[in-house]
Amino acid sequence: MGPLIQLAISILAQGAADRARASARRAALLVLAGLCALVALGFLIAAGWTALAAWCGPIFASLSCAGGFLLLALILWLVSRRRRPRPIGLNAAEIQALEAEATALLNQFPEAIGKAPFLSLAGAFLGGLLLALRLRR
Repeated sequence: MGPLIQLAISILAQGAADRARASARRAALLVLAGLCALVALGFLIAAGWTALAAWCGPIFASLSCAGGFLLLALILWLVSRRRRPRPIGLNAAEIQALEAEATALLNQFPEAIGKAPFLSLAGAFLGGLLLALRLRR
């Protein structure tokens, strides 16, 4: 049994090494792609400045680029400060009331299936809701 386990471990180790090598290669390529994108962005900004300088003069072009980047920085700063609303928490009494309502509905479930078969989906939803509420505690 020993050699079989050693063989399995060596196969698993080789597979892990191959995956690690592939992940490192993908990461390096992503870094290079990011650097190329930054260089392209720099040339795009330089071309925009050159066009503005030819049209309105170098001082106005420099002020426009500075204002644009300042505006972009302000927008990004405001977006980063935006807080996500917190979900409304239910207290224990509200959870118990929901559980009681779900239990009452589930008790009526067998009679309702004969009248409306689509209620089986609603019953599964209510059962899942009841289970989720209990697991949250």
